[in-house]
Amino acid sequence: MRYPEKEKEILNIFVCLEVGAGASGAFVPDCPGCWVFARTKERALRKVKIATLEWFDWLKRHQESVINLGSKVNIEVAEMLKVNYNPAKAGKPEPLFWSEIRPVTKEEIKRTIRLLDYSRKDLLDLVSGLTEKQLRFKPPGEPRTIRNCLKHIAYVEPWYITRLNIELPEDHPRDVFELLNHTRELVVEALHNFPKEKMKGVFQPDKYKSPVCDLWTARKVLRRLVDHERLHTKYIQKLLKSFSAGDL
Repeated sequence: MRYPEKEKEILNIFVCLEVGAGASGAFVPDCPGCWVFARTKERALRKVKIATLEWFDWLKRHQESVINLGSKVNIEVAEMLKVNYNPAKAGKPEPLFWSEIRPVTKEEIKRTIRLLDYSRKDLLDLVSGLTEKQLRFKPPGEPRTIRNCLKHIAYVEPWYITRLNIELPEDHPRDVFELLNHTRELVVEALHNFPKEKMKGVFQPDKYKSPVCDLWTARKVLRRLVDHERLHTKYIQKLLKSFSAGDL
């Protein structure tokens, strides 16, 4: 991604598209946590442009110095995969894009830790102080309660690290908020001590193998760590809006 040097220069954003049965997904490799779904690829590209602008606003809200984009963003498709499943469905395969094969740097790992701090603050600001009724809330047609979503966030984070065949402890506390804190500490420690030999190359996990798509790189793991929490934070926001609407 190249940042504009002049006020009128357009920022070019390169996007990866996953086009499947009934939906499309789009993410921006240079903006971890910027990931959208839509029914069509055209709609996904429109949404990802908005999401990119929101991503820079997100950094700004967390006190990062960012450029003032306005609406000067040009979306370009760098990669597109056509798949035979629904990319928007929970539990879908997680394909490996060519852009995620590049080795990562120590600075990119540090940036991931920083972005994870931002996403965790957003999540805790949202769920701290919720009642048990709210934590158990699940509208008809939705896959998870808020409590189950928090557990899912907590358990999946270390799972991503293990995709690179890095061993992590598997004994976790039962309380959901202690669990969130515990697994985040495991992940951050693993990132701080990230093995040099895992910073490049493609890996197939030895444990918890997927029968569909099981190719991982450090870059893919770093992106998915941020994507996942931000995605499920938005889901919880949606549930809380439904809960408030039901109480009116």
